[in-house]
Amino acid sequence: MKIIINDILLKEALDYAKLSRAYTSDTHDFHEGGLDAKQKKMFQGKIGEKAIKQYLINNKIQFNEDKSSHKEADKYDFIIYGKNRKYLVDVKTRTQDFHTRTLEMVKQMKTKNIDIYISVKLEKKSNSKYEVLIIGWCSKKDFIRKNRIENNGYLDNYVLYDNELRKINSLLNYL
Repeated sequence: MKIIINDILLKEALDYAKLSRAYTSDTHDFHEGGLDAKQKKMFQGKIGEKAIKQYLINNKIQFNEDKSSHKEADKYDFIIYGKNRKYLVDVKTRTQDFHTRTLEMVKQMKTKNIDIYISVKLEKKSNSKYEVLIIGWCSKKDFIRKNRIENNGYLDNYVLYDNELRKINSLLNYL
């Protein structure tokens, strides 16, 4: 499923990236350094989140978006409300064609209470529009059940490959 990012959501992502660039963590920053690079990576991640925001709105899923300060790390991206409980959601945004895995740092898996991870791929169109492909989703339990941990030079990560993710349409039934 693809989501086209509208100008309002694009502005939200850009504004946040500009504010947070000096506060963005270096914990798993294996990309080029500097404030401009941090702003770019934050912007890309926020675009992925805005696509999921649009998906939630389109599907009439009740949610709250993270409102933590740009000066601190967020604990989740969304809280979504299911029939009987709420779920903390983290959006994982990919930017390269060779990104074929959903990763969560082992350290964060132990310290964050995320219930659902949604993987998306950012694609920039030539007319300055951004299109986001929703690849799929998984639960924290899916990561733990598979128990695959890899370290490719930047910390230990739980890993799920694309064929191990659930289709986004199944999320509605899960809730």
